[in-house]
Amino acid sequence: MATVFTDTPKIGVALLQKIDTADTKQRSGHRLGSQVWGSDGKRYVYAQAGASIPADTSVVAINASTFVAAASGGSYASPPVAMATGDQGWFAAASV
Repeated sequence: MATVFTDTPKIGVALLQKIDTADTKQRSGHRLGSQVWGSDGKRYVYAQAGASIPADTSVVAINASTFVAAASGGSYASPPVAMATGDQGWFAAASV
């Protein structure tokens, strides 16, 4: 997978990484529900995993009010790393 960069003027956005739920020192500072555009033309939403989510899943649903990602149904793809419940990361809109 090619490296994807944010085209939105926000500092510290690592679109292809996750923040572990146990890693309180590394919280990204992004609010759940934040959105940016990637250099791949996709919109990314910062959300929290509500369950274990495999890497590169293309059927993730994100609740529009809580920004919790479910591992089934939906139109978002998870980051290229597996996520445990409570991990946070950037989820890509599956279509441009």
